[in-house]
Amino acid sequence: MRRGRFRLSYLTAIPLLLLAAPQAHAATSGMEASSGWTLTQPAAMHPAVAALTDRTTDVCGPELLDRLDLDRTMEQLRFLTEEIGPRVAASPQEAEAAEFLAEELRLAGYEVEIQEFPRTQVVAQIEVLAPASVQFHAAVGRVMETPATQYPLLTPEGGLTGRIVDCGTGSCPAEVSGQIALITQGDGSAEALVRGAYDAGAVAAILHGPDWRRHLAAVPADGHTIPFVTVNLDAAEAIRAGGDVEINLQVNRYETSRNVIATRPVEGRPDAPVVVFSAHFDTVEKAPGASDNGSGTAGMLELARILADVPTEVELRFAAVGSEEVGLVGARYYVSQLSEAERARIVANFNTDMIATAGAEQTALFVNTLDGDNLVSRSARIARDILGYPEDLLMAPFNRGASDHVAFYEGGIPAANFIWRNPENADLEPWYHHPRDTMEHISRDRYHTALRIVLLASLQVMCADAPLLQEATAALR
Repeated sequence: MRRGRFRLSYLTAIPLLLLAAPQAHAATSGMEASSGWTLTQPAAMHPAVAALTDRTTDVCGPELLDRLDLDRTMEQLRFLTEEIGPRVAASPQEAEAAEFLAEELRLAGYEVEIQEFPRTQVVAQIEVLAPASVQFHAAVGRVMETPATQYPLLTPEGGLTGRIVDCGTGSCPAEVSGQIALITQGDGSAEALVRGAYDAGAVAAILHGPDWRRHLAAVPADGHTIPFVTVNLDAAEAIRAGGDVEINLQVNRYETSRNVIATRPVEGRPDAPVVVFSAHFDTVEKAPGASDNGSGTAGMLELARILADVPTEVELRFAAVGSEEVGLVGARYYVSQLSEAERARIVANFNTDMIATAGAEQTALFVNTLDGDNLVSRSARIARDILGYPEDLLMAPFNRGASDHVAFYEGGIPAANFIWRNPENADLEPWYHHPRDTMEHISRDRYHTALRIVLLASLQVMCADAPLLQEATAALR
């Protein structure tokens, strides 16, 4: 599908957002916020709004909350999720997302670099030629004990084009010859089902599972025949309801992933401390990635826009990283390319990942660290208290990896991952890494809450009169 380029001018007026914070406000952060950071208000006015009296760019403080534009952020999230869709590591869609992010960050006034790094990945892409009402995504069929560099079931240049013929649980009709088989995988092995489609003359096969979850299947290294992909039951039902569905299927190998790095130095201070915001923009196969991690990526873009012209005591960097879903590859590459002196200048990493879920049980914003209560988790608690959120809204710190903050921790940098989880067991949303990770499962309220906390937390180590700035400077190694 041809995609139109999304564009919003950074010069448009920013509406005042009046989404209210929870009324409860309890425990303290363990460090008193200075008086200039305490929001006070008349009884009828939300605490953040009362402080928003100065919109000039010579201000670095809580009044910047007024700049949050959730409508803009949601539209950027929609573009990543629906116009680009799944952004698998090293895929053309990941590259398209990188170009989009780079352009938006340039428009905001940052120095931008697209940092390429090696990553070999086999990716399935489906273009529905008819009817237009049917759209679905697929995952590559696995070949056991076979690395991506040796994957044998690639399609020819230009892919394979054909009608999808329903083979039920594996009994393909004669009309499947030269076409693409759709097969329900019940108890049958993927090897037997794909070989059956091959014997019937199919040029490729689509296997689907029993429910809406992501379905994966594999054949032995010596048992492969034709290219095959997997889909979930939602996709299979859409195909069957679509009638005469024709697609182009491509299974290709790609060898380059990329990060997008935006920088705003402190004029005249090449040795200034650095604060890095990070978010991964790749997804797993088949998942449009609204929550994971379009939300963190679009949220990072919004933070970059807000802070672009704000005078800070630190250099700002925004790292949109690729290939997180295959082992934190992009973030680790970025950190590995920093000199020892550069690493020493970085005083904090704020990592946003899945910050807008509508999951019913994901009611706590976790601040995951690997080095205990560091500068980032402490700043988050200060932000929570200033904003008047209840103590149990924030789990800070919580000992957990599983996102790009790990790469910064490994580089000796104080880092934390902001993510909504179940406060009872730390579970993620039910559609995590599944095709239903779509815009309908995004919560505007949680998105707004997370962005307010991350923005105000980051200001604690960036503004001239902020409580933790002196500590951040002293922490330079």
